[in-house]
Amino acid sequence: MKDYYLLIISIFLITYFSNSKLHSQVNYGIKIGVNFDNIGDIKSTSSLKNQIETASIASAHIGMFVQLQVVDIYIRPELQISQNKSDILSLDQIEINKVEIPILIGYNIFGPISIFTGPIFQNIISIKSKSLNFGNYTNNFTMGLQIGSRIEFGKFGLGFRFERGFTDNEIEILGNNNIDIEAYSDIRPKLWSVSLTYKLGKKKDIEY
Repeated sequence: MKDYYLLIISIFLITYFSNSKLHSQVNYGIKIGVNFDNIGDIKSTSSLKNQIETASIASAHIGMFVQLQVVDIYIRPELQISQNKSDILSLDQIEINKVEIPILIGYNIFGPISIFTGPIFQNIISIKSKSLNFGNYTNNFTMGLQIGSRIEFGKFGLGFRFERGFTDNEIEILGNNNIDIEAYSDIRPKLWSVSLTYKLGKKKDIEY
């Protein structure tokens, strides 16, 4: 149900900005950053009856954005390729590669500082590990919510955000290469990220 609410809100805000008779500015640019995600403890269903602990590993994202600003409010769709990694202590690492589309609504609270929130839509491209095999996972297409803040220095910007997945997504983890494990884990994002952005070209003023 949360997925439908976020989708309706996104459509409403996009429609509102598209039909507002206001002076606005449009800019676009590129972004690169670091993710810190943890898939959470893995619940074993084999002879390893205890939960298997995991730890976050720094990974990367890269993408682009377009920002439409009306007075102090802006809407900012982004497109990015993102990689999330977690370390399964004493066993191996899990790497999740995704294409993501955040749609953020922001507000400039003071000078170059703004806060923002909005839904993020994700499509899982692959899940990899050197020593583990994976069975089915619940959803290939998932949805979540991001919240954060950003500060801008001329054409550069530095953003901090937290993301929490809403779509249930459980994956089956199977043993391989002499690792005896049969387990399940919820791979919904619980992610912190830092991004550096750079605006390309000049701001375009639009009055409509």
